[in-house]
Amino acid sequence: MTVLSHWKRVPADAAAWFDAEEIARGRSYNKPIERLNRVRFAFSTAVALAFILGEAGPRLLRDLDLRGWALEAVVVVVAFTSLEFVVGPWFDAWRELVHDRRWGLSTQTTGGFVADQLKNFLVGVVTSLVLLVPLWAVIRATDLWWLWGWLLFSAFTVLLGLLYPIVIAPLFNKFTPMDDEVLLARILGVARQCGLDISSVLVADASRRSLAGNAYVAGLGRTRRVVIYDTLLAWPHDVIVQVVAHELGHWKHAHLRRKLPVIIFVQLVLFLGSWALLQWGWLLDLGGVTTVRDPAAIPIFFTLFPAGFVAVNLVTSWLSRADERQADIYALDVLGDPDAFSQVFRRLAETNKADVDPSTWKRLNASHPPIAERLAMARRWQEVAP
Repeated sequence: MTVLSHWKRVPADAAAWFDAEEIARGRSYNKPIERLNRVRFAFSTAVALAFILGEAGPRLLRDLDLRGWALEAVVVVVAFTSLEFVVGPWFDAWRELVHDRRWGLSTQTTGGFVADQLKNFLVGVVTSLVLLVPLWAVIRATDLWWLWGWLLFSAFTVLLGLLYPIVIAPLFNKFTPMDDEVLLARILGVARQCGLDISSVLVADASRRSLAGNAYVAGLGRTRRVVIYDTLLAWPHDVIVQVVAHELGHWKHAHLRRKLPVIIFVQLVLFLGSWALLQWGWLLDLGGVTTVRDPAAIPIFFTLFPAGFVAVNLVTSWLSRADERQADIYALDVLGDPDAFSQVFRRLAETNKADVDPSTWKRLNASHPPIAERLAMARRWQEVAP
């Protein structure tokens, strides 16, 4: 094993690894998307604030004259959640059906896009109802709602980790066992070498939406699985095995399981912060409510709580990048093939139109290290490998 530390980035100049055309290509593809995301965030925030400041929740409940707080909570949750699915699809459509098509990346059909948006809407509404209606029952029952709410969200986070691969992911993709027996045998051999017991590797039909390549490990315990996009299957076996070895590194180092305590701790901080802010009467007045127990206060909480994740993003992104480096080092240690490892990221840079020379701010907010850093780390590994 090498002595490389996954906590330290390997400095790299993109120009040392990519030519001017490759750097320009990544910028040309990604800049419009970044601008669009900023506009989308601003627009979504403005719509949410208009809903709250316009006292849309209380007005809706008065007009409907509903009986029972639970039914009121359901109506407010559905109404407020629907805002994003009125705003968001227009931005998604531009990227998937216009921008990515221009770049030869999207294979999405209009019908497929509409179906995906409807599924996203239903999943978003159901998830919000499962979380927020029980939370408001707790809020109405005790002043310690921040504690019980945190426990509720923590349990849901663990449950989602278990159920996502078998309940939610199949709504959007078809997963089939890998049928390339030669490649499968190599992958299972690497898994045995890593001391990991996997019975199969699943292939996702990602090519029906995009030609971008990816792979991931999802699930916890018995629901854990390695998934490869079918867009990778045309790559050389040596390169695909490198991709899987990286994902096995996440598995070996229990990154999914290790992230749970971090997420749960962040949720505790966010619940305490939301509880403190919601003690301010003027904040409730902005939304036209007098008490947090009123279901019409849900949009205020729904806006405050996720805003906290934005505030801690720099820390969680740093931890995520460290996990990615550790998985990279693991793949290099297990397979000892830095050339094939480097091919993975050169192919991903080309296939996914990656920004290979991101700004400092973008790099600090990214969940993965820049590709040039990963290539530089492979060279460093080669220099220090025993």
